[in-house]
Order: sequence, then structure tokens, then C-alpha cells
Amino acid sequence: MRPLRDIMRRFHAEADAISSNDILIFLAERDEQISKSSLNTTCCALKYFYGKVLGDPDRIVDIPTPRKPTQLGELLTAEEIKHLLHSAKKVRHCLVLELLFGLGLRASEVATIRLCDFNKTHRSLTIRNAKGGKTRVLPYGEHLRQTLIQYYRQHRPTDYLFPPGYKGDQKSISKRGIQYIVRQTLKRSGINKKVSPHTLRHCFAIHYLNNGGTLIRLKQLLGHKYLTTTLRYLSYASIPLRDIDTPLEFLYGTASK
Repeated sequence: MRPLRDIMRRFHAEADAISSNDILIFLAERDEQISKSSLNTTCCALKYFYGKVLGDPDRIVDIPTPRKPTQLGELLTAEEIKHLLHSAKKVRHCLVLELLFGLGLRASEVATIRLCDFNKTHRSLTIRNAKGGKTRVLPYGEHLRQTLIQYYRQHRPTDYLFPPGYKGDQKSISKRGIQYIVRQTLKRSGINKKVSPHTLRHCFAIHYLNNGGTLIRLKQLLGHKYLTTTLRYLSYASIPLRDIDTPLEFLYGTASK
């Protein structure tokens, strides 16, 4: 049980020597490090171990009841996504939307992209110092490449991909600026749904699964620390199912192609 192993390592003690207060301290620390769904799993695991396995319910009486994971909110269909992109007033706005939806980026990640983060040879974008201090490399396709070229020819950025739209000390567009672009484009589209930059990240995840993507790869693309965070998208996706031959057929080379 991973949560039990982690708490024992945190306090350098055996499970039965860990106090109720130690458990609360551990959970408070984890609340700042992991997603809410992962925290829920940790709480349930510790409650089960101390309540059922050790038979010590008094030790877990103060452990908070896991909160229900937040819902993703209103999501966009493929046609709505396409309509939203076509409603962008400027190529700058269109590129912001395509990075949010096309790569599943967070608003803060889009705001801090620099030209040196792009690798033209491998057609990839490196996201540096993302949530949790992680760095990940994301491939991008031909459509996004064409939008990037069009944007660069018009704006000629020299360092950050999206410099601020006004003179000042700020070197790149702010997270609030990204939110404003999404909000204004949504208004122009006439789509009657609540859409934020993070909505487009959620849509990326679900559309990725719907088109045959795997959970493990999606976890890497989104930069999640735990697979449990990525698993929540399964209940929203309509993953195409297909039968494959058994391992025996693959073993003897008789699997259908």
C-alpha cells in the first residue's frame, strides 16, 4: 500500500507507532503536493488500514472524509471546438486556443512559452518548470505548425512567444491575458457554455482518448504525477473498442493484420 509506505517513510516509524496527529500532518503536507483525487485515495487507504487491518478506529476518527472529485464542467464537442477556433479574431488568439486544445496546456504554460522551447527538427515543444517543477516534451502536428508560421510572420516575437500587448516590465502575456482571449473568443462564437483555458485542456484529454489515445501516454502529455489524476477522464470519454488477437496468435505469427 503506497500511502502507508509513504507515511512510514515520512516519520521513520512503523505503522503502529504513527499517531493520529502524525496522520493529519502527513495529509496536510500531501494536500499541497498531489491532486484532490490522489488525496482521496490516500485518505481511504489509511482509513482502511488503521480501521480494518489494525482495528484501531480511534486513530482515524479525525481523518477528513474524502471530498468528491470536482466535476470537469461543461465540455465542448468536436464541432464546437472547431467553431470556437474559427471565431478567433486574430491569429494570435487562434494560436493561443490551438495550444490550449491541441497540446492540452495550462494557461500559465502557454503564457511562458519561449521561442527557444520549440524544436523545429523534431517538431516538438518543451514545457519547462510546469506544475510540480516538471519539464515535458510535446509533439505538435502540421496544422499547429502552419499557425505558428503565420503568427511569427505577423508578429516577429524575439523571446517569449506571446509578449504582452502593452509596454511595461512584464516580458510575456499574463495568465489573465490568456483567460481574456478565451473569454472574448467564446463571446464571439455564440457558444452558450462556460469555457475557460482549463476547459480546453480537459477537452484535449477527452478527445485524445476518444481518438484512440492511451491513458499512460495521456498522463505524460498532461504532465500528471499520478495516473489516478488521469483516470478521471475515462468516465467522460467514449473510447473506441476493438478486439485484438490473443497473445498466442502473436506468439506464432498468426495474428490478423
